[in-house]
Amino acid sequence: VFLSHEYYGSNESENNSPDPSITMKIDKMFVFPIKSCAAMGVKQWPIDRCTGRLLFDREFALVDTSGSAMRLHTYPKMSEIHSDIDLNAKTLTVTAPNHEDLILSLKKPKLAAHKLLLAEDIQVCGALCKGNIWGGSKASSWFSSVLGVRCWLARHYDKGKTEGNSNDDNERPAYCNEASLLLVSQQSISILNSVITAQGWGKHVDSRHFRPNIVVSFNCEQSDTATKHIDEETKLSNPEDSWEEIIIKGSTGVMELTAVGKCARCQMVDIDPSSGMKGNTLRALAQYRRDRGRINFGTFFKVRDATEGSDLLEEGSIVQATSTISKDH
Repeated sequence: VFLSHEYYGSNESENNSPDPSITMKIDKMFVFPIKSCAAMGVKQWPIDRCTGRLLFDREFALVDTSGSAMRLHTYPKMSEIHSDIDLNAKTLTVTAPNHEDLILSLKKPKLAAHKLLLAEDIQVCGALCKGNIWGGSKASSWFSSVLGVRCWLARHYDKGKTEGNSNDDNERPAYCNEASLLLVSQQSISILNSVITAQGWGKHVDSRHFRPNIVVSFNCEQSDTATKHIDEETKLSNPEDSWEEIIIKGSTGVMELTAVGKCARCQMVDIDPSSGMKGNTLRALAQYRRDRGRINFGTFFKVRDATEGSDLLEEGSIVQATSTISKDH
């Protein structure tokens, strides 16, 4: 479920400059080349300035015989499928237990040949998308063997539209559910784990349960202050709930991102990304994150001024947030 920017209320504020008291760093970054499969941790990665998507993130999906994108909560073995992308060689290497590595080229056919590829209809979380079968029968046999069900690898068919200029509500940045870039804070994970502990609901979760692209954490000297602020004033509110804009300052430049909505969660967060076992994450979130019939966790962002080209996001980069969203929303 995508919540538009209007959900946050008025954008008016006397001061929209970054609040120096809300300074963090990028703690972790993840790319998910194949939707619902294991995360690929990266230290530095290109981000498309036009779409706001990390390069190759959710570019691929596994499709069943009904034409629907397969999802982790239905096929827990997808957690065992790991991807590694070599940007120089332009290859995707996929691994799984008891299987030889599958190596696929990321190079797209030349334009004339690409137009001849048949774009198939693919259902992704109820929305109709387009995709080309990728890797042929070799890839299909490999994934079918791993998951024990007939399936195919599909690559997103790019019509050249972006988040900013698409008029079709079903047009998505690759196979992302709602928007290109998902951020969670480590503080939000800590709050959730405290609820799990208090309720006696077993194993703690980590950020990978929520499949974010960026995980941020407060600087050490601010951690105690931030935690006190959360406990006393916002009553288990996640810090990123109130961030309307963030500025990321890395060694390669500065990037400004704007919040576009909160991420509504489903039972997929119950699946342990390491083992495929089911836990009580959604039940714990429902204790304090239910909002207008949705259980939200994490915030979607997009590039503030979309332009052609790409930049690099880096682990360890300084992040400053502007908190101008009303607490009444």
